[in-house]
Amino acid sequence: MRRGAAPADGFTLLEIVITLGILGIVIVVIYGVFARTLAAKEHTESRAEEFSSARAALNRIVADLQTAQVNPAGASEPASAATPGAPPSAPTPSPTPASGNSQLFPADQQLFLARARSQGGVALDDLAFSAFLRRPTAITFSAVDLGIVHYFVDALAPDSPRLGLYREALYSLSGDALDPDKPNPASSVLLVEDVAGFELRFFDGKDWGPEWNSTDTRNFAAAPRAVQMALTIAKEGSVEAYQTAIDLPMASTLANTQVVGTQSGGKRSSLGR
Repeated sequence: MRRGAAPADGFTLLEIVITLGILGIVIVVIYGVFARTLAAKEHTESRAEEFSSARAALNRIVADLQTAQVNPAGASEPASAATPGAPPSAPTPSPTPASGNSQLFPADQQLFLARARSQGGVALDDLAFSAFLRRPTAITFSAVDLGIVHYFVDALAPDSPRLGLYREALYSLSGDALDPDKPNPASSVLLVEDVAGFELRFFDGKDWGPEWNSTDTRNFAAAPRAVQMALTIAKEGSVEAYQTAIDLPMASTLANTQVVGTQSGGKRSSLGR
């Protein structure tokens, strides 16, 4: 009797289908793990870049405030106070009116101006003050010029909902003048994008307030004694707030390094640029 032929070596169709299904499941699981790892890596790098940019912007403001130049007499006591027997101090120059409701402040004028601004209920303050600035064309760090530094929040592009924090530098030797409502794009540099808030507070030795105007000598000294800053960044659905504070070296030294003051009220003007 003849025996049947031996079965050929190989896999049946069912075995191949089952193997491919298992392999596909393994590949999907491995891809999901790698995708989540890559997304976490990109998110971490984005947050690190955001943190670095925000801290760099606040550190830049702090560095400029440390070189701010104001009338030391006005910084230590009110403008109305006078030392017996001493000659009267020169009045603070008044701002030069410009067209419309704007005001121009020459870059050689000693100034400390901070305005409480808002847009949609969000604080978007601006700050301008006199400081010694290194000229852009200077070869050495000793080539400095008295000017005005202006920090403000504005759109990243026309009609763009995204906002950025900018630094405007104006120089007295160039004959520049500050218009707080119309910054010069040629003199402005973007520091950080996706700004969702920029709030400033100023300490006069007794209370904290939202504004400062050294040209108003009846109500303000030449400079505050301390400044608090809060910068909020909103990016990719996450909102992060960064804060710092500085005692101003040109104002009277505070007895306490830990400044404690009473929050004073103040109205914020609607931001319209």
